[in-house]
Amino acid sequence: MLMSRATKTDPKVAILRDCFGFSGNRERDLQALAMLFDEVRIEPGEHLIREREPGLELFLIVAGHVAVTVGDQPLGTLGPGDFVGEMSLFESAPRSATVTALTRVEVLVAGTQGFATLLNDATVLRRLAATLARRLRASQGSTAAY
Repeated sequence: MLMSRATKTDPKVAILRDCFGFSGNRERDLQALAMLFDEVRIEPGEHLIREREPGLELFLIVAGHVAVTVGDQPLGTLGPGDFVGEMSLFESAPRSATVTALTRVEVLVAGTQGFATLLNDATVLRRLAATLARRLRASQGSTAAY
């Protein structure tokens, strides 16, 4: 009698597939991507990112909402399906904004090595480029949302 082995799927795989546009990726590719992330919960009022501090992580927002500010100026809010922290990782520069949890926030966090690995995925690169372009337009006064 043959016995099938039950495979335990990492819950991060479903999050990446459903929330972050990786639905076209193969299951094994999603499992490899999921291993790059840690799951973290942030309470309201806590900072994910502080302006001018070193940037060592990328945050994918799974649940909850955050406020993005530069100095005392609000830039906008982000929620499920959005990400923050990529600019410092691209530039190896200090954080350009502060990101504060408005609600309880659940995030997937990738460090610098995980981020470098993510950049090998074409879906990730397209998503990062589209988001950066949208944010650039918004910073220049375009009507596009932050």
